Order: sequence, then structure tokens, then C-alpha cells
Amino acid sequence: MINVADSFVGHVLNIYLAKATDGEVLNTKVASGGAVTAILNYALDEGLIDGVVTAKRTNGLEGKAVVARSRKELLATVGNKWSIVPFASRIKTKIEENNLNQVAVVCLPCQAQFFGQMRDFPMLETDFGERIEYIISLFCMGTFAFETFINYLHMNHGIKGRDVRDIVLRGDVIEVHHPRGVLRLSIREIYRYLQVGCLVCTDYTGSWSDISAGVVETKPGWTILIARNKKADELIKNAKKRGYIEVRDGSPFIGDVITGAREKLARSQKNMMCLF
Repeated sequence: MINVADSFVGHVLNIYLAKATDGEVLNTKVASGGAVTAILNYALDEGLIDGVVTAKRTNGLEGKAVVARSRKELLATVGNKWSIVPFASRIKTKIEENNLNQVAVVCLPCQAQFFGQMRDFPMLETDFGERIEYIISLFCMGTFAFETFINYLHMNHGIKGRDVRDIVLRGDVIEVHHPRGVLRLSIREIYRYLQVGCLVCTDYTGSWSDISAGVVETKPGWTILIARNKKADELIKNAKKRGYIEVRDGSPFIGDVITGAREKLARSQKNMMCLF
């Protein structure tokens, strides 16, 4: 067990660096390492879950909540999503429509808190928390207010929303990929186009999740995984045993994660002061 004398990232049972061993997963447009996709493939193959509820980009920056029940369907959902998807409001319908009883949810920290509290502290008979087997949260500095950011790209750079092929974060620069090339923007320049709720959110890693996943600049090509409980830790270790992922000790990189968490907390506190 790792003792992290820092409350910024939530409870940490173990921390790993991981990446997929499957070439198709690595070659698909996935966030660095592809470990989350590989672990979910393992869980589907072993029958540990009967579906994955996640977001899928549909057009430019637009997206929707979808259910993946196979490797092929899961690979079709990979890639960065930089605008918020109305996820929590639709997951109950998705679960019931697909008759799912053991689902993994891949979401953002704010959504992980909702799902985690509903699962651990159910209040209504209509709650569906007992059907959620795993909650996987992605590290998040914020998502764009869709219409505002699209208008900014169009008015200032002549890029229409439907033409955005990908958005990639590289250090302090965001790359917007479009048919004419790549637009590079300072992340500080576009903070103003984040959702208002994101500007006051303090959770970087998703402390209510079973597994938190993200990247660190100092180890490109790898996913950093935080296992928060024994069930999550066993999932990662068993995926490694079955050859789905390569795993290394991630404890030397906890400082990078804490740095990101502190930055988000500081931004939140600054913005909260402006509201009152």
C-alpha cells in the first residue's frame, strides 16, 4: 500500500503505469497507453461486466452516451472528449434498454461522484447503483462550454465545429486538429471557454471512482492508474496476468498527479473568490 500524505488525489491503494499489449488498441486513437481500453476488454472477455457505459464522439466536438458490449464497440468509443456529454441523465435509460446488470462506467470526476454516492448510499428503489460494477474516472482539468468554444474557433480561427477531428493536450498547449492542419493554443488562453462548473471544481482525479486514469508528461505512451480499493486492484493485476496490459510501478509519478490536482484546486479557489 502507498501512503500518500496528500488529500488532493483521494485514497490511493496502489498506483501503476500501464499500457495495452494489443497493437490494435495502441494504434487506435486512444489516450496515452490505452490501458483503460485494454482493462475493459479483459473485463468483457471474462464476463466480469456485461457492458461499458461511456461517451462517444459523434461529430466534431459533439458526443453521446453509448453502451459497448464487445471489443469492437469499445474500440469505436476511444479518443479524447473535450465537451461535456449529458451522461448521468441518460445512463439509467441505457442500462435498462440494454438489460445490463454489471456495468463499468467510464466518466469524469464530477460524474464519478454522482455514480459513487448513488452506488454506495442508495436512497431510492429506482436507483441503479447496484448495477454499477466499476467506476473508472479520467483525470480532468475541465470540459468546454460547447457553443462558446465552437464560436471562438469559428470567429477567431475560421474552424467550424464539425471540422474538428481531434483535440490533443501536449503540456501547456492544446492542439486542435482540423482539415487544414493543426491549431495550437495556450491552455491558459482557452480556460475562459470551460464550463462554469469546471472552473470551480476541485476534483482532478475522481476520488469517488474505483480506478482513476490519466497521463503524465514525464512518461509519454503510458497510462497512470490509481487503484482505490481491493476490487479495482485485483482487476488491474488480473488484466496484467492475462496479458492484456503491461504494468510498472507508478509511485515515482504520484508527484506529477498531485501537481495537476493542486493546480485545479488553486484555480477553483481563485474562481470561487470571484463569485462572492
